[in-house]
Amino acid sequence: MNIEGILRGGKFKRLLEKTMVDAKSKADLNRLELEVIYLLFHYDDITTLTDICRYTQMNKGHISTTLDNLQKKGYVICERDENDRRYVKYRLTEASEQIRMEVDELWSELLTNIVSGIDEHSLEVFNQVAKQINDNIDRLLENE
Repeated sequence: MNIEGILRGGKFKRLLEKTMVDAKSKADLNRLELEVIYLLFHYDDITTLTDICRYTQMNKGHISTTLDNLQKKGYVICERDENDRRYVKYRLTEASEQIRMEVDELWSELLTNIVSGIDEHSLEVFNQVAKQINDNIDRLLENE
């Protein structure tokens, strides 16, 4: 768990929406589509519909529609898992490269601005605490 995971609340989503306005209109994509492109690019362990749902905390129907739209626009392809054909993995195409670069730059700038004025040690402590909280929540959910 890192700072991005903690900031998935409403305020952060509004700020992200505001930050992505130009990229959204330029690429004709919505915020969630841009976010899915970012996730698929940056996280090797996020490849399936379930992975994306877990990270974004959005329902499968919404993410499925988003992935379908990205696929129709040529930014994402889906492939059956070689070990288990029931699973579909998503990956980005070369056509998404320009969007990936723009979103990556915007995201990096946004995170830099969010942590402005916070020293490196404090951020490290924050990340450690956030990871422990996330691990605790996972453990509690497993016991349901």
